[in-house]
Amino acid sequence: MPTHVVHLLEGQAARTPDHPALSWLEGDSLRNLTWGQYRHQVWAVASRLLEMGVRCGETVAILAPNIVEHYVADLAAVLCGGATVSLYPTLVDEQLAYILADAKPAVVITTDETTADRLRRVLPDGSNAHLVCVQQTGEGAGAGAPYVSWAEVLADGAASLEANRAELSRRLTDSGDNTATYVYTSGTTGTPKGVTLTHANLLFEMEAFDRMGFFIGGYRVISYLPLAHIAERLWSLYFPLRTGGNVLLCPDQGQLLTYLKIQRPSYFMGVPRVWEKLRDAAETILSTEPYASRSAEVATDRDVLVRAWARSQDGSLGSVDRVRALKAREGILYDLRRELGLEWTVNPNSGAAALPQDLRDFWRSIGVDLTQAYGLSETTGVAVWERIGGARRGSAGFAVPGCEIAIADDGEILVRGPGVTPGYRNMDPEKSGLMVGDWLATGDVGHLDEAGRLYVTDRKKELIVNGSGKNISPTAIEEKIAGRGFINQAVAIGDGRPYITGLMTVKEPDLISFARERGIEDAVPDLLSHPLVLQEAQRVVDQANERLSRPEQIKRFRLVPDQWSVDSGDLTPTSKLRRRAIIGRYSAIIDGLYAESKDTAR
Repeated sequence: MPTHVVHLLEGQAARTPDHPALSWLEGDSLRNLTWGQYRHQVWAVASRLLEMGVRCGETVAILAPNIVEHYVADLAAVLCGGATVSLYPTLVDEQLAYILADAKPAVVITTDETTADRLRRVLPDGSNAHLVCVQQTGEGAGAGAPYVSWAEVLADGAASLEANRAELSRRLTDSGDNTATYVYTSGTTGTPKGVTLTHANLLFEMEAFDRMGFFIGGYRVISYLPLAHIAERLWSLYFPLRTGGNVLLCPDQGQLLTYLKIQRPSYFMGVPRVWEKLRDAAETILSTEPYASRSAEVATDRDVLVRAWARSQDGSLGSVDRVRALKAREGILYDLRRELGLEWTVNPNSGAAALPQDLRDFWRSIGVDLTQAYGLSETTGVAVWERIGGARRGSAGFAVPGCEIAIADDGEILVRGPGVTPGYRNMDPEKSGLMVGDWLATGDVGHLDEAGRLYVTDRKKELIVNGSGKNISPTAIEEKIAGRGFINQAVAIGDGRPYITGLMTVKEPDLISFARERGIEDAVPDLLSHPLVLQEAQRVVDQANERLSRPEQIKRFRLVPDQWSVDSGDLTPTSKLRRRAIIGRYSAIIDGLYAESKDTAR
């Protein structure tokens, strides 16, 4: 039995050395790295990392898009006995500095000298981390750690591999309890926490999906989400080690539709925001020929699929319905799925954030049986998976094999099993609040039906999960705005939404003073929409956004004429925001913020 993820790489390289493992576009040409070449590069880079001083238990940080070098470096680091930390490209310097100080990497790998210079500035004082640049050809100048080119790392590692092979082989036999990766995720205070995932955690997740029949047939996927995201790490880095198959690397999400048509994946996972964008593409295609002139046929076939789904929910789906649904799927709607590159996708899934029902209904109406999943970085990504053919409206599915789900007395979802993290990096497990006995406390609220399906109904914790599945701390946003200038209180909104918006109250005396200094005599309610007032509020928001990553930045806001207090029901007795109450109170305004175009006034 394998106890190390690189054991799986060894097996794949031995079985299918000449099959393409990783593929990418160079201009109009498709390039491949075979499983045999993949293995060779991992060992060569591991040899060089060993010489750079990567010891067992140390970390290697990677700030790079979805490129071959990212994959090779990741597995090379764990072959050395180290652990990887993939960094989100949207992180601002303050966030990068915090994570690097916590992770203390021995080596940092990035794409170019500009990014390397940025990383050097934010590395903690006294760091001796080596910097490796994929696109750098010589040694960097100046104080601090030198730059080393990826080409040098690969060449020098290959030259020293035989001398280091015995030590690397020894490290490959280490226990599965060793850490393989740290996945940094936002906490409720905005401070990132490094979720520890061991080799045993990852191997369990692969085994669970194998037991569900997930790896039957060819495995073709596209890598396009950041590799800092546990879902992307599973689908495109770890799962192929178990099943073989091929990963097409898409370093630019804006080109996803092109890559879908090239790869025609057997499995495709997208956060809800991705499925929304693909729906827009599908609707555009439906407005063109031949679909426009055959709109009645399209509508009829879609209706057949919708009715078949509805009848599957109440148990009235008969054999005639099944035949009609099969015929509808394989008619003109098959052509539509082919134009999207999804005609061979047998496992389309949405995860990382709640999937709007209307979005799911659209995909079912064109023959894409979109399933859901539930999990956290702390559960190695997936704890609950919706089986194809067993879906129920509103359900996230059943616990994956080997995992248990329970509901606490207060409704909180609890998880237990080999996929649960042993804890956070540099944090006392007893003080983290992560575990309740031997159960992981998820911070989410839900219930189980009689069959054991999980329904996630609410979030006990305050963390925002946006439409792209990104965890965002509202507190970290609000504290950069509240109390600035004439702004009094602020609340950030964005759960399940494509971007962050904000509501703000004002300090009336300060607002009046601001207005009078500019010769504005309007009453306070009218001042809230005055162009100069909005301009000043925008300045405060812009200053906050400079300290926030792109997903965290407030795109639109509204000044409201109220003051949130304990008496109004908007604050707790300890003056904490009652977010649900505020969001419910201003639901119409919030919906308007998301309905407005970018060009409308705030």
